[in-house]
Amino acid sequence: MNLSFSFDTGLQQRDILHRAAALLQMGEGGKAREALLGVRAHRIFDLQEAVIAVEMLLDVNLVDAALAMAERVREIDPLHPECADLLTECRFLIDRPANWRREGSDIRAALEHVNALARAHPRLATDRHVHIVCNLDSLGGTERRALNLHRMLCTHMPTTLWSTAPPHAAYRDEAPIRLIEGRAEAPSGGTLALIGTYYDCNDLLERGRFERMIICHNLMEQNQKLLSYLKRIENNPAHPPVELTFPSTMFGDLLGLPGTAEYSAVDLVRFQRRREHAATTDLAIGRHGRAYAYKYHFNDGAFFRDLVARGYRVRLLGGSAIERVFSHDAGARPELIAEGAVDARDFLDSLDLFVFRKHPQWVETGGAVILEAMAMELPVIVFPELCGCAELIVHGENGFLVSSEAEAFETIERLRAAPDLRRRIGGAARQTLIELQRRQQPELLARYRG
Repeated sequence: MNLSFSFDTGLQQRDILHRAAALLQMGEGGKAREALLGVRAHRIFDLQEAVIAVEMLLDVNLVDAALAMAERVREIDPLHPECADLLTECRFLIDRPANWRREGSDIRAALEHVNALARAHPRLATDRHVHIVCNLDSLGGTERRALNLHRMLCTHMPTTLWSTAPPHAAYRDEAPIRLIEGRAEAPSGGTLALIGTYYDCNDLLERGRFERMIICHNLMEQNQKLLSYLKRIENNPAHPPVELTFPSTMFGDLLGLPGTAEYSAVDLVRFQRRREHAATTDLAIGRHGRAYAYKYHFNDGAFFRDLVARGYRVRLLGGSAIERVFSHDAGARPELIAEGAVDARDFLDSLDLFVFRKHPQWVETGGAVILEAMAMELPVIVFPELCGCAELIVHGENGFLVSSEAEAFETIERLRAAPDLRRRIGGAARQTLIELQRRQQPELLARYRG
């Protein structure tokens, strides 16, 4: 978005838009949101100003106001090339709960049809080999899930990890990875486990002679892709039955789909704290994850800036997504580390507290980074709205669930003042994962053995 645009509308409206644009450039999304509450669509007369106003309103999640402004764009110029897209985006965000239910119903119907075909063509399962397929060319939670699943299964049953693209260098030493290259080098037989639904499988779904398929659906934006996968599996002459798994109970429930919550099995040997919990109040707080703008809240610039002002060392691995908002800060600022520049375990070992918040329009179906932080005995402070792994946190026992920045600051200050509390909460967080994996492992092995 071009926030440097020179506004030319009614004086008061122009001032509001200028102020909001300047605040958003600094990551002060909360103040920008307050300012934009004063914008009135009917008082905007310039087309480009109206377009930028829609984008700013969407940025701060004022979706109803954004729709009114998009309709104002249409009034000013119904043929404007961005008009239809802006209206569509606003309606999508407003209608998405209903759309999720409709997509879930369509997926359920397709899944039932696939499994009805499988029941009509029964055959004995004879091949116990599990083929795990994922696109492993980048760093992220889906890729980590595939690697974790391979590690959990490979000592119990024949298991091969496949990538649909050349794998990222960071993964090559963790597991033997085979590259799918046409039909000559592709998985066949046994159980196909697809981790994610966002990548191209070539003709694997239609032609692969698999006895079973397990699909981990883990992105809300890929509902239509999952539906297309199921339609393609219908045409597979082997008619394999299909089972769905999800990164959290929350995600399966949002779609109303049958399946199992399968939490990413963090490597508890690798993700172990090596540094003693600090007894001082000089604490490092941060987070790690994919450098993607919607993985951050629109007010995170202000939030992290406030933490720095309170004397915390803020470290963000993957923080380049919000780097621009600190570009004019003088003095101390958050340490922004490029995604992949530091190993996640080493980064987490440098922290004392972990905080997680995302943009309200992003559905965090799982949250593997939260689980990794818990494994490292870090007290986690999580904003739980549409965040799957938040369902594993019991407030005040193995982490903290907060609904506002005021609650977050209060919790963080409380933890700074109490080293014993940090140790207790961090220890309970790791124990939660130990017990979770102990419960989940026999179910997981049974699922993939068939």
